[in-house]
Amino acid sequence: MDHPKEGDIYKVISLYGKEFTVRYGYYADYERHGQGNEPIPIYPDFEKNPAYTDEGFPFVTQMQDLCSYGESIQKEAFCIDCPHFCQGEDLIGICGNLQRKRKE
Repeated sequence: MDHPKEGDIYKVISLYGKEFTVRYGYYADYERHGQGNEPIPIYPDFEKNPAYTDEGFPFVTQMQDLCSYGESIQKEAFCIDCPHFCQGEDLIGICGNLQRKRKE
């Protein structure tokens, strides 16, 4: 099997009426250097580029840092640790917290 190259499509995720293309790449430049540093799937950065369902709920990834409305018993938590996280496909879901819902 060929190793994926940076920019190759990992998968297209359809969720709540939206599509997200996940490509292989690197989260930081330093990850490109070194032996055996293969590109990995890079998920959308919904903090920098917010996206919403048609109902106004924000998309999030499991590994996003917990927002100011998030709840967790863990000291350093991620969206996956919050009861407001609604699992979608793969590592993408939505935040079901009504305080984060976009006002129309």
